[in-house]
Amino acid sequence: MKKLLHSGFFSFSQNMLAKRIFAVLILACVCALPLIAQPPRISVQGTLKSANGTPATDGQQEITFRLYNVPSGGMPLWEETATVDIVGGIYSHYLGSVTPLDPQDFDSTLYLGVKVGTYELVPRNQLAYAPYAFSVNVAQKVVCSGAVGDVKYSVLDPIEFISRNGDCWVPMDGSPLAPGDSLRVIKGWLNLPDAGGLFLRAQEFNGGADNDPGRTSSTTIATIQQDEIRSHNHTMGSAGAHTHTVTLGHNRDDEGGGGGPDDWSFNDGSNDGNRPPKDISTVPGHSVSTNGDHTHTINTTGGNETRPKNLNLWVYIRIN
Repeated sequence: MKKLLHSGFFSFSQNMLAKRIFAVLILACVCALPLIAQPPRISVQGTLKSANGTPATDGQQEITFRLYNVPSGGMPLWEETATVDIVGGIYSHYLGSVTPLDPQDFDSTLYLGVKVGTYELVPRNQLAYAPYAFSVNVAQKVVCSGAVGDVKYSVLDPIEFISRNGDCWVPMDGSPLAPGDSLRVIKGWLNLPDAGGLFLRAQEFNGGADNDPGRTSSTTIATIQQDEIRSHNHTMGSAGAHTHTVTLGHNRDDEGGGGGPDDWSFNDGSNDGNRPPKDISTVPGHSVSTNGDHTHTINTTGGNETRPKNLNLWVYIRIN
């Protein structure tokens, strides 16, 4: 168990006593209680003396304890008022015994203010290392790695990721940024980019390989590029020339023969009613187109998007 020993002189005026009294914080034992203690508390011990150096009268005294993140001025992050016993000018108290302490307040340097009567003693005393480890949450709190604007892939879901990487990381899901978030201050973004379901692609560099024909080095960062299929050709075999054969019947006088008016004359020197069928394309004045109308059916394949093989992971961005 680590202990923090620090001392400081505090003075204040009490109209009721009509005299100045000095308080000396001789042991801001500000030692963390066992981690199993609930709620967490910090032990503080000090002494009150009169202006001439004699200890304050034994008895009870109402004292207000406050924690600040600045050495003077500002608003307290936490405070509680307790009635403490004065013995030989010395008092002891556990911060957090009246109003629970918030472990989140211990992320930064804190200063203890002590108010007796209507005045707060000055100067405030800075709490050093020990109080910052007084709770399991604080002792195990993860210090955020990386820097503001960094992006991480992870297999951990948001709750698991933040518990192990710090609450300065959030999913890159398009959520609004608070006015005080560092990323909003730096970039001016009101919302995070929404990376859900998207592939991440490196920005083109000035004079680089130009691997992204749809963007340049001046393209706004974190903008979405819509899906697209590169222009290409499809080939297929062309239709071949072909003919249609029309079979002509014999003349109407098949039995009699001879070239009567009912004959179909082919001007080939033959008027036999038993002639074989003839290709109309060889008959003068008759023709058949060599190309007939037709269609080719091309069946479609594939799914609802163009994509390479991929592995889905969570994407996070550091905002503070």
